[in-house]
Amino acid sequence: MPLKVEDVAKLAGKTAYDEYERSLGVLVSFYSDVDGNVESVEVKIADMGIEHIPADRVKITDGKLLITPEWKYNAVKVIEALDRAYRRRRALETLAQQGDLPGDVVKSMKMKLESEIKELKRRAEDVKSEVKKRLSEIDDEMLRVARAIANLQMLYFSNEVDDKGYTQAINHLKKLRESLAAEKADAKRVLEKLEKTIEAASATPAPAKSVSPIKPPASTPSQQAPAANTVLVKIED
Repeated sequence: MPLKVEDVAKLAGKTAYDEYERSLGVLVSFYSDVDGNVESVEVKIADMGIEHIPADRVKITDGKLLITPEWKYNAVKVIEALDRAYRRRRALETLAQQGDLPGDVVKSMKMKLESEIKELKRRAEDVKSEVKKRLSEIDDEMLRVARAIANLQMLYFSNEVDDKGYTQAINHLKKLRESLAAEKADAKRVLEKLEKTIEAASATPAPAKSVSPIKPPASTPSQQAPAANTVLVKIED
């Protein structure tokens, strides 16, 4: 369902989050059509500027505005498109084998679909690189967090940071570490699904399972015609 103005308006001026519970900034504006469907939102990122985000990447969950990361949005879209194209190609193989349609019609449909699949596979490879790049960035960020935690603990145990400061800082670092771990697991799952979808779309398609024709119900004995050489005797009172 599209986002509606009345739902997004309630969250204006409030914090926007990503899917891993990290605050991204504040929802400061949004754009909509005359039917009240939100087309995009604008989020102020940490007093550094405004990011324009398409509505397709936005959802409302438990009263929070959640933004889907661009790498995940792109991957999910290409997975859905490739899967649909793969199923259509299997269906066309079945139609070609059944021979119910003119060969030229099926051939032209297959050529068009193969061209679309080729372009989708190119996009999928680009997206796969994008996800792998994000995984590398997450590893770097997790390493920086680990170093920050170690350094903070050293400062705390050397009595250079008091209890209050240590507790507040370590809680922020642990929350960030958990969010990064969640995003990393999600990225690995999406990457695996993307690779399997590319592999399926690249393989020689097996025909889809054809539907067997519906057979008429068998006649009951009372409905069967008389057998040959059967003599019918009419008994009169």
